[in-house]
Amino acid sequence: METLNFKLYCRHCRKIVNVYECHREEKVLPEIKPEFDLITVCCTVCKNPLMKMTKLHKKLGEDKQ
Repeated sequence: METLNFKLYCRHCRKIVNVYECHREEKVLPEIKPEFDLITVCCTVCKNPLMKMTKLHKKLGEDKQ
């Protein structure tokens, strides 16, 4: 998936590691406008999930205007 440009502490590796987006659930909060995606962030070393966060949903073609 997509490597993210920040680092988090991994309890399993016991160090600060690079992270990547390992799973994305699109538009999971329909009652909130604008729509958000739920993203699971994982460690690049041990592949364990570290946290879940929300990110603004972008439709195709909207990111460059």
